[in-house]
Amino acid sequence: MGHVLEATYRHDAGVSLLRTREDIADFVDQVLSAGWEYTAAAVYAVVEGSEADPDHELIIGADPRTGMGALRYAGDGDWFSRGERTGPEEVVFTYFGVRHDFPADAEVPLDTVREAMWELLTTGGRRPGCVTWQEDRG
Repeated sequence: MGHVLEATYRHDAGVSLLRTREDIADFVDQVLSAGWEYTAAAVYAVVEGSEADPDHELIIGADPRTGMGALRYAGDGDWFSRGERTGPEEVVFTYFGVRHDFPADAEVPLDTVREAMWELLTTGGRRPGCVTWQEDRG
């Protein structure tokens, strides 16, 4: 059996199973249109049909106002994406209505978010290499 992404972002949506690039793009679009309480999602690469707990977590953020996103990976340490621009304050996304803070320089294009999700799927949960990462210093 192959891997599938299990992704969740809102109370009434359940867990989405993502298998293709199109699935990933559609999921990110859903997050973009979900409202301010649901601008982040948790994503895991799991062996389809397995009951084993994943050893990693990818939190994605997607901001419909800026067209940018951010990533936090936990697995081989805690990591945040590093973008090219730095805002005046930290970046905030909300997961199930709960604030998640990211560094001010964590924003990356949404295409990078989508590609990172694809890499998470195709590597079975390893930290995506398409992203420049910075260690969580919190």
